[in-house]
Amino acid sequence: MVNDRFIELLTKRLSDELSSTELTEFTYLLDNDEAFRQQYDFFKSYWVQDQEQYYNSNAMFENIKNNITIEEPQKEEEVVVENWPKYKQLSFILKSIAAMLFVLMGCIAIFYSLDNNSDDNKTASLDLTETPSRVKSKITLSDGSVVTLNSETTLKYPPAFKGKNREVYLNGEAFFDVAKDHRHPFIVHTGKMSIRVLGTAFNIKSYKNDLTSETTLIRGAIEVTLTDRPSDRIILKPNEKLILNSTPVKKRLHKQLAVGKHSDSATSYALTNLTYFKSNDTTIVETSWVNNRLVFKDTQFKNLANQMERWYGIKVKFKNADAEDYYFTGVFEKESVEQAFKALKMIEPFTYKLKNGTVYIY
Repeated sequence: MVNDRFIELLTKRLSDELSSTELTEFTYLLDNDEAFRQQYDFFKSYWVQDQEQYYNSNAMFENIKNNITIEEPQKEEEVVVENWPKYKQLSFILKSIAAMLFVLMGCIAIFYSLDNNSDDNKTASLDLTETPSRVKSKITLSDGSVVTLNSETTLKYPPAFKGKNREVYLNGEAFFDVAKDHRHPFIVHTGKMSIRVLGTAFNIKSYKNDLTSETTLIRGAIEVTLTDRPSDRIILKPNEKLILNSTPVKKRLHKQLAVGKHSDSATSYALTNLTYFKSNDTTIVETSWVNNRLVFKDTQFKNLANQMERWYGIKVKFKNADAEDYYFTGVFEKESVEQAFKALKMIEPFTYKLKNGTVYIY
Protein backbone atom coordinates (compact mmCIF):
# COMPACT_ATOMS: atom_id res chain seq x y z
CA MET A 1 0.00 0.00 0.00
CA VAL A 2 1.43 3.34 -1.01
CA ASN A 3 2.57 5.72 1.69
CA ASP A 4 0.90 9.14 1.43
CA ARG A 5 4.12 10.92 2.33
CA PHE A 6 5.92 9.15 -0.51
CA ILE A 7 3.22 10.23 -2.99
CA GLU A 8 3.57 13.82 -1.82
CA LEU A 9 7.36 13.72 -2.17
CA LEU A 10 7.08 11.97 -5.54
CA THR A 11 4.89 14.76 -6.86
CA LYS A 12 7.38 17.37 -5.69
CA ARG A 13 10.31 15.42 -7.16
CA LEU A 14 8.74 15.15 -10.59
CA SER A 15 8.12 18.90 -10.67
CA ASP A 16 11.50 19.88 -9.14
CA GLU A 17 9.85 21.23 -5.99
CA LEU A 18 11.74 19.24 -3.33
CA SER A 19 13.61 21.11 -0.65
CA SER A 20 17.02 19.78 0.38
CA THR A 21 15.54 18.18 3.50
CA GLU A 22 12.74 16.57 1.53
CA LEU A 23 15.21 15.31 -1.07
CA THR A 24 17.12 13.52 1.69
CA GLU A 25 13.90 12.00 2.98
CA PHE A 26 12.83 10.97 -0.53
CA THR A 27 16.20 9.35 -1.25
CA TYR A 28 16.02 7.43 2.02
CA LEU A 29 12.58 6.05 1.10
CA LEU A 30 13.83 4.94 -2.31
CA ASP A 31 16.91 3.29 -0.86
CA ASN A 32 14.92 1.29 1.66
CA ASP A 33 11.81 0.22 -0.21
CA GLU A 34 11.75 -1.66 -3.53
CA ALA A 35 8.05 -0.84 -4.09
CA PHE A 36 8.78 2.88 -3.85
CA ARG A 37 11.64 2.53 -6.35
CA GLN A 38 9.38 0.74 -8.81
CA GLN A 39 6.68 3.37 -8.51
CA TYR A 40 9.20 6.17 -8.96
CA ASP A 41 10.65 4.55 -12.09
CA PHE A 42 7.15 3.96 -13.44
CA PHE A 43 5.98 7.56 -13.16
CA LYS A 44 9.33 9.08 -14.05
CA SER A 45 9.31 7.23 -17.38
CA TYR A 46 5.97 8.82 -18.23
CA TRP A 47 6.89 12.26 -16.89
CA VAL A 48 9.96 12.61 -19.10
CA GLN A 49 7.97 12.05 -22.29
CA ASP A 50 7.66 15.11 -24.53
CA GLN A 51 10.71 16.72 -22.90
CA GLU A 52 10.81 19.59 -25.38
CA GLN A 53 7.24 20.52 -24.56
CA TYR A 54 8.02 20.26 -20.84
CA TYR A 55 11.00 22.60 -21.07
CA ASN A 56 9.01 25.06 -23.14
CA SER A 57 6.39 25.35 -20.38
CA ASN A 58 8.32 28.08 -18.56
CA ALA A 59 8.62 30.12 -21.75
CA MET A 60 4.92 29.56 -22.39
CA PHE A 61 4.09 30.74 -18.88
CA GLU A 62 6.19 33.89 -19.25
CA ASN A 63 4.44 34.67 -22.54
CA ILE A 64 1.01 34.26 -20.97
CA LYS A 65 1.94 36.29 -17.89
CA ASN A 66 3.46 39.13 -19.88
CA ASN A 67 0.38 39.42 -22.06
CA ILE A 68 -2.25 39.41 -19.33
CA THR A 69 -4.35 42.53 -19.76
CA ILE A 70 -7.29 43.62 -17.66
CA GLU A 71 -9.53 45.37 -20.15
CA GLU A 72 -13.07 45.15 -21.43
CA PRO A 73 -13.35 43.65 -24.92
CA GLN A 74 -13.87 46.30 -27.57
CA LYS A 75 -16.66 46.08 -30.16
CA GLU A 76 -15.45 47.16 -33.55
CA GLU A 77 -13.65 44.77 -35.86
CA GLU A 78 -15.03 41.96 -37.99
CA VAL A 79 -15.17 38.53 -36.40
CA VAL A 80 -13.12 35.64 -37.74
CA VAL A 81 -14.94 32.31 -37.53
CA GLU A 82 -13.97 28.99 -39.04
CA ASN A 83 -16.21 25.99 -39.48
CA TRP A 84 -15.07 22.77 -37.80
CA PRO A 85 -16.15 19.37 -39.16
CA LYS A 86 -19.22 18.18 -37.27
CA TYR A 87 -18.11 14.58 -36.95
CA LYS A 88 -14.33 14.79 -36.93
CA GLN A 89 -12.84 11.64 -35.40
CA LEU A 90 -10.20 12.40 -32.77
CA SER A 91 -7.73 9.88 -31.39
CA PHE A 92 -7.69 9.69 -27.61
CA ILE A 93 -5.68 6.47 -27.30
CA LEU A 94 -2.53 8.05 -25.86
CA LYS A 95 -4.53 10.34 -23.60
CA SER A 96 -6.54 7.37 -22.38
CA ILE A 97 -3.40 5.46 -21.51
CA ALA A 98 -2.06 8.46 -19.59
CA ALA A 99 -5.31 8.85 -17.71
CA MET A 100 -5.33 5.18 -16.83
CA LEU A 101 -1.82 5.46 -15.40
CA PHE A 102 -2.99 8.11 -12.99
CA VAL A 103 -6.18 6.23 -12.19
CA LEU A 104 -3.90 3.36 -11.18
CA MET A 105 -1.97 5.68 -8.93
CA GLY A 106 -5.18 6.85 -7.31
CA CYS A 107 -6.38 3.29 -6.82
CA ILE A 108 -3.24 2.18 -5.00
CA ALA A 109 -2.96 5.33 -2.92
CA ILE A 110 -4.43 5.89 0.50
CA PHE A 111 -6.82 8.79 0.63
CA TYR A 112 -4.86 11.87 1.56
CA SER A 113 -7.40 14.11 3.20
CA LEU A 114 -7.10 17.76 2.37
CA ASP A 115 -9.05 18.43 5.52
CA ASN A 116 -6.99 16.42 7.98
CA ASN A 117 -6.06 19.43 10.02
CA SER A 118 -7.98 22.24 11.62
CA ASP A 119 -6.28 25.14 9.91
CA ASP A 120 -7.17 28.53 11.30
CA ASN A 121 -7.88 29.88 7.82
CA LYS A 122 -10.82 27.48 7.43
CA THR A 123 -12.73 29.27 10.17
CA ALA A 124 -11.34 32.74 9.66
CA SER A 125 -13.35 35.45 7.99
CA LEU A 126 -12.64 35.22 4.27
CA ASP A 127 -12.25 38.11 1.88
CA LEU A 128 -14.33 37.99 -1.28
CA THR A 129 -13.50 39.27 -4.75
CA GLU A 130 -16.19 39.12 -7.45
CA THR A 131 -16.02 40.03 -11.13
CA PRO A 132 -19.24 40.74 -13.04
CA SER A 133 -19.78 39.86 -16.70
CA ARG A 134 -17.54 41.61 -19.25
CA VAL A 135 -14.96 42.36 -16.53
CA LYS A 136 -11.70 40.73 -15.44
CA SER A 137 -9.59 41.53 -12.38
CA LYS A 138 -6.21 40.68 -10.88
CA ILE A 139 -5.43 40.32 -7.19
CA THR A 140 -2.29 39.51 -5.20
CA LEU A 141 -2.77 37.27 -2.17
CA SER A 142 -0.92 37.68 1.11
CA ASP A 143 1.69 35.05 0.14
CA GLY A 144 2.50 36.84 -3.13
CA SER A 145 0.44 34.54 -5.35
CA VAL A 146 -1.20 36.39 -8.24
CA VAL A 147 -4.68 35.43 -9.42
CA THR A 148 -6.35 36.73 -12.59
CA LEU A 149 -10.15 36.33 -12.47
CA ASN A 150 -12.34 35.94 -15.53
CA SER A 151 -15.87 37.31 -15.86
CA GLU A 152 -18.57 36.19 -13.42
CA THR A 153 -16.02 34.67 -11.06
CA THR A 154 -15.82 34.73 -7.26
CA LEU A 155 -12.75 33.98 -5.17
CA LYS A 156 -12.80 33.61 -1.38
CA TYR A 157 -9.49 33.79 0.46
CA PRO A 158 -8.19 34.68 3.94
CA PRO A 159 -6.64 38.10 4.58
CA ALA A 160 -3.51 36.19 5.67
CA PHE A 161 -2.77 32.49 5.29
CA LYS A 162 -2.39 30.52 8.52
CA GLY A 163 -1.95 26.87 9.34
CA LYS A 164 -0.42 24.11 7.20
CA ASN A 165 -2.20 24.92 3.95
CA ARG A 166 -2.97 27.97 1.84
CA GLU A 167 -6.61 27.49 0.86
CA VAL A 168 -8.90 29.49 -1.42
CA TYR A 169 -12.37 28.85 -2.85
CA LEU A 170 -13.21 29.46 -6.50
CA ASN A 171 -16.40 29.58 -8.52
CA GLY A 172 -15.73 30.53 -12.13
CA GLU A 173 -12.45 30.78 -14.02
CA ALA A 174 -9.06 32.01 -12.88
CA PHE A 175 -5.40 31.87 -13.84
CA PHE A 176 -3.15 31.20 -10.83
CA ASP A 177 0.55 32.07 -10.52
CA VAL A 178 1.26 30.52 -7.13
CA ALA A 179 4.17 31.67 -4.99
CA LYS A 180 6.49 28.84 -3.96
CA ASP A 181 6.28 27.70 -0.36
CA HIS A 182 7.47 24.14 0.21
CA ARG A 183 6.01 23.98 3.70
CA HIS A 184 2.55 25.26 2.87
CA PRO A 185 0.74 23.67 -0.11
CA PHE A 186 -1.71 25.88 -1.99
CA ILE A 187 -5.18 24.36 -2.38
CA VAL A 188 -7.96 25.64 -4.64
CA HIS A 189 -11.41 24.30 -3.78
CA THR A 190 -14.15 24.27 -6.42
CA GLY A 191 -17.52 22.59 -6.35
CA LYS A 192 -16.29 19.52 -8.24
CA MET A 193 -12.62 19.17 -7.36
CA SER A 194 -9.74 20.40 -5.24
CA ILE A 195 -6.37 21.28 -6.77
CA ARG A 196 -3.27 20.99 -4.59
CA VAL A 197 -0.07 22.76 -5.68
CA LEU A 198 3.21 24.14 -4.35
CA GLY A 199 4.55 26.74 -6.76
CA THR A 200 3.06 26.59 -10.21
CA ALA A 201 0.92 28.27 -12.87
CA PHE A 202 -2.38 26.85 -14.00
CA ASN A 203 -5.86 27.73 -15.20
CA ILE A 204 -9.10 26.54 -13.60
CA LYS A 205 -12.51 26.78 -15.25
CA SER A 206 -15.33 25.64 -12.99
CA TYR A 207 -18.60 27.51 -13.46
CA LYS A 208 -21.69 26.07 -11.82
CA ASN A 209 -23.77 26.32 -15.02
CA ASP A 210 -21.18 24.68 -17.31
CA LEU A 211 -21.39 20.99 -18.19
CA THR A 212 -17.68 20.48 -17.67
CA SER A 213 -14.89 21.74 -15.43
CA GLU A 214 -11.28 22.04 -16.60
CA THR A 215 -7.87 22.34 -15.01
CA THR A 216 -4.99 23.24 -17.33
CA LEU A 217 -1.38 23.14 -16.14
CA ILE A 218 1.15 25.56 -17.64
CA ARG A 219 4.12 25.17 -15.28
CA GLY A 220 4.99 22.99 -12.27
CA ALA A 221 2.72 20.18 -11.10
CA ILE A 222 -0.76 19.89 -9.61
CA GLU A 223 -2.61 17.12 -7.83
CA VAL A 224 -6.37 16.96 -8.38
CA THR A 225 -8.83 15.31 -6.00
CA LEU A 226 -12.41 14.84 -7.17
CA THR A 227 -15.02 15.92 -4.64
CA ASP A 228 -17.13 12.77 -4.99
CA ARG A 229 -14.14 10.43 -5.42
CA PRO A 230 -11.52 11.48 -2.85
CA SER A 231 -9.54 8.23 -3.17
CA ASP A 232 -8.58 9.07 -6.76
CA ARG A 233 -5.70 11.51 -7.10
CA ILE A 234 -4.70 12.70 -10.55
CA ILE A 235 -1.33 14.35 -11.13
CA LEU A 236 -0.87 16.65 -14.11
CA LYS A 237 2.41 17.59 -15.74
CA PRO A 238 2.95 20.80 -17.77
CA ASN A 239 0.83 21.25 -20.91
CA GLU A 240 -1.80 18.77 -19.74
CA LYS A 241 -5.48 19.40 -19.11
CA LEU A 242 -8.00 17.51 -17.00
CA ILE A 243 -11.60 17.68 -18.22
CA LEU A 244 -14.21 16.74 -15.63
CA ASN A 245 -17.87 16.07 -16.30
CA SER A 246 -20.39 15.33 -13.55
CA THR A 247 -23.53 14.77 -15.63
CA PRO A 248 -24.27 12.61 -18.68
CA VAL A 249 -23.63 14.43 -21.94
CA LYS A 250 -24.43 13.69 -25.55
CA LYS A 251 -22.62 12.89 -28.74
CA ARG A 252 -18.92 13.55 -29.12
CA LEU A 253 -18.40 15.13 -25.72
CA HIS A 254 -19.46 11.90 -24.03
CA LYS A 255 -16.93 9.94 -26.07
CA GLN A 256 -14.13 12.27 -25.06
CA LEU A 257 -14.95 12.04 -21.36
CA ALA A 258 -15.51 8.30 -21.16
CA VAL A 259 -12.01 7.70 -19.75
CA GLY A 260 -11.97 7.36 -15.99
CA LYS A 261 -15.69 6.89 -15.48
CA HIS A 262 -16.51 5.43 -12.08
CA SER A 263 -19.17 2.75 -11.70
CA ASP A 264 -20.60 4.30 -8.55
CA SER A 265 -20.59 7.88 -9.72
CA ALA A 266 -21.77 10.02 -12.61
CA THR A 267 -18.38 11.71 -12.66
CA SER A 268 -16.17 11.05 -15.67
CA TYR A 269 -12.92 12.65 -16.75
CA ALA A 270 -10.25 12.67 -19.42
CA LEU A 271 -6.62 13.69 -19.46
CA THR A 272 -5.53 15.49 -22.60
CA ASN A 273 -3.16 18.22 -23.78
CA LEU A 274 -3.45 21.97 -24.23
CA THR A 275 -5.59 23.01 -27.16
CA TYR A 276 -3.91 25.11 -29.83
CA PHE A 277 -6.23 27.07 -32.09
CA LYS A 278 -4.33 25.94 -35.18
CA SER A 279 -1.49 23.48 -35.63
CA ASN A 280 0.81 26.29 -36.77
CA ASP A 281 -0.45 28.83 -34.21
CA THR A 282 0.77 29.54 -30.66
CA THR A 283 -2.69 30.65 -29.47
CA ILE A 284 -3.76 28.50 -26.50
CA VAL A 285 -7.53 28.19 -26.26
CA GLU A 286 -7.58 27.58 -22.49
CA THR A 287 -5.74 30.79 -21.54
CA SER A 288 -6.73 33.12 -24.40
CA TRP A 289 -9.21 34.93 -22.16
CA VAL A 290 -6.38 36.54 -20.17
CA ASN A 291 -5.42 38.33 -23.41
CA ASN A 292 -9.01 39.56 -23.98
CA ARG A 293 -9.72 36.99 -26.69
CA LEU A 294 -12.60 34.51 -26.64
CA VAL A 295 -11.14 31.56 -28.56
CA PHE A 296 -13.24 28.45 -29.10
CA LYS A 297 -12.44 25.26 -30.97
CA ASP A 298 -14.97 22.57 -31.84
CA THR A 299 -17.22 23.94 -29.07
CA GLN A 300 -20.84 22.94 -28.66
CA PHE A 301 -23.19 25.91 -29.15
CA LYS A 302 -24.75 25.37 -25.73
CA ASN A 303 -21.33 25.66 -24.07
CA LEU A 304 -20.29 28.55 -26.28
CA ALA A 305 -23.48 30.37 -25.30
CA ASN A 306 -22.44 30.20 -21.64
CA GLN A 307 -19.09 31.76 -22.52
CA MET A 308 -20.76 34.49 -24.60
CA GLU A 309 -23.12 35.33 -21.74
CA ARG A 310 -20.14 36.10 -19.52
CA TRP A 311 -18.18 37.77 -22.31
CA TYR A 312 -20.95 40.16 -23.42
CA GLY A 313 -23.07 40.42 -20.28
CA ILE A 314 -26.16 38.96 -21.98
CA LYS A 315 -28.46 35.98 -21.64
CA VAL A 316 -28.89 33.34 -24.34
CA LYS A 317 -32.04 31.23 -24.57
CA PHE A 318 -32.50 28.40 -27.07
CA LYS A 319 -35.94 28.12 -28.65
CA ASN A 320 -34.48 25.64 -31.13
CA ALA A 321 -33.17 22.59 -29.24
CA ASP A 322 -31.30 21.28 -32.29
CA ALA A 323 -29.16 24.42 -32.38
CA GLU A 324 -27.68 23.57 -28.98
CA ASP A 325 -25.71 20.77 -30.62
CA TYR A 326 -24.07 22.84 -33.36
CA TYR A 327 -20.28 23.09 -33.11
CA PHE A 328 -18.14 26.14 -33.82
CA THR A 329 -14.50 27.16 -34.04
CA GLY A 330 -13.45 30.80 -34.05
CA VAL A 331 -12.18 33.91 -32.30
CA PHE A 332 -14.06 36.86 -30.82
CA GLU A 333 -12.04 39.87 -29.75
CA LYS A 334 -13.51 43.28 -30.55
CA GLU A 335 -16.87 42.24 -31.98
CA SER A 336 -20.28 43.44 -30.88
CA VAL A 337 -22.98 40.93 -29.93
CA GLU A 338 -24.64 41.48 -33.30
CA GLN A 339 -21.40 40.86 -35.21
CA ALA A 340 -20.71 37.69 -33.26
CA PHE A 341 -24.09 36.06 -33.82
CA LYS A 342 -24.22 37.15 -37.47
CA ALA A 343 -20.91 35.38 -38.00
CA LEU A 344 -22.11 32.21 -36.27
CA LYS A 345 -25.33 32.04 -38.29
CA MET A 346 -23.27 32.06 -41.48
CA ILE A 347 -21.88 28.68 -40.39
CA GLU A 348 -25.00 26.91 -39.11
CA PRO A 349 -28.72 27.32 -39.96
CA PHE A 350 -30.27 29.30 -37.11
CA THR A 351 -31.84 32.69 -36.58
CA TYR A 352 -31.70 34.92 -33.53
CA LYS A 353 -33.38 37.92 -31.94
CA LEU A 354 -31.75 40.30 -29.47
CA LYS A 355 -34.26 41.83 -27.06
CA ASN A 356 -33.67 43.51 -23.70
CA GLY A 357 -30.25 41.98 -23.20
CA THR A 358 -31.34 38.45 -24.14
CA VAL A 359 -30.49 36.62 -27.37
CA TYR A 360 -33.16 34.14 -28.46
CA ILE A 361 -31.97 31.34 -30.75
CA TYR A 362 -34.52 29.94 -33.22
